[in-house]
Amino acid sequence: MREDPMPRSPIDYDPLSPEAVADPYPIYARLRASCPVLWHDRLDSWVLTRYRDCIAVLRDPARFASDARRAGHEAPPSAEHPSLQGLDPPEHTPIRDLFANALREQAISGLGELVAAEATAAFARLADAPSFDFTADVARPIALTAMSRLLGVEPPAIASIVALSDAVERAMDAALVPEAIGPALAARGQMNELMKSWVGDGLRPGLLAQVLDERHGAGVPEAAVWSTARVMFLAGFSTTVSAASNMVLAMFQHPDALDRLRDNRLLETGVDELMRYDGPIQGTSRICLEATTIDETRIERGQVVLLLFGAANRDPEQFAAPDELMLDRRPNRHLAFGRGPHACTGTQLARIVLQALLGSMLRLRAPLRLAGPVRRQRRATVRYPDRLPLTLQAA
Repeated sequence: MREDPMPRSPIDYDPLSPEAVADPYPIYARLRASCPVLWHDRLDSWVLTRYRDCIAVLRDPARFASDARRAGHEAPPSAEHPSLQGLDPPEHTPIRDLFANALREQAISGLGELVAAEATAAFARLADAPSFDFTADVARPIALTAMSRLLGVEPPAIASIVALSDAVERAMDAALVPEAIGPALAARGQMNELMKSWVGDGLRPGLLAQVLDERHGAGVPEAAVWSTARVMFLAGFSTTVSAASNMVLAMFQHPDALDRLRDNRLLETGVDELMRYDGPIQGTSRICLEATTIDETRIERGQVVLLLFGAANRDPEQFAAPDELMLDRRPNRHLAFGRGPHACTGTQLARIVLQALLGSMLRLRAPLRLAGPVRRQRRATVRYPDRLPLTLQAA
């Protein structure tokens, strides 16, 4: 056992520094090498950078909780029912099963066809423009349509959803930016009002109508359905936009990637590799429920553990040549979709949507080119270019 219970890295790790926002992966590599389990004062948590440590925590909800109440942190009396993300087994299980079963019964392959058609139409509409923003003009409209169709609701105004999603994304960095909490709570309230309007307008066939209809048999409170649906809608929108934009940018950084993806056999493995290489969600947190050790470092009950997915997905102990984009990588047990009881229930849907979007790019007659500087928001948890200027015009 180490004598110092709070090992600190010799590297001054600031997740919101310009260097980290631009490219965190060299920093992650230095952290793994110098102090793979470190205490971060500003984050008030332990930070894990190795794959084996991250996946061990994800698979152990008995010792590492998503539900803070299990560590003695009481929720305020006015708090709404926690969503799927904020619960652990056994309370978590019936809600997860309800949504997972309903998701399997949706025609998600049809969503892939919808995405391909929308992307093709978007690129045709933008073909004559000197430049366009892929994130705003392609990824966001497609993600909104896909999530609305999945839930069975009328697509809301895209500007409002972008604003709500932005507020929620900022709050994921609340340990570093505490002033983001207020706007995120306001966004949650606005999303709740939007969901009430869905019921008033009448739900169409889709996932939301199905889980509301089947919740009684599953023993799931209605409040849990609505809180989980809100998280699913906003997280599905945000993650799809982020993943799509990251993928497109990565392919411009690797000029041979798009040509290689013309081999349909690589499209499936290619999407997973692109998610590993530069995933949209860089980390998640758990709360320790009983004193334990990770790499001979003592973690006390009630302490927060931050799992850096971005670092784990570039761990050379798990992935050969981790900084290379290998579109045929097999196996590829990356953590971009999580792992364990809280693994993303929409993993199959995400793969279908992203494969459809990439497939539409492969069918373009003119090659896409970067048309200007890429811009990133100052974010730590959610990583993607929020401005990605492209053009279909000849050089």
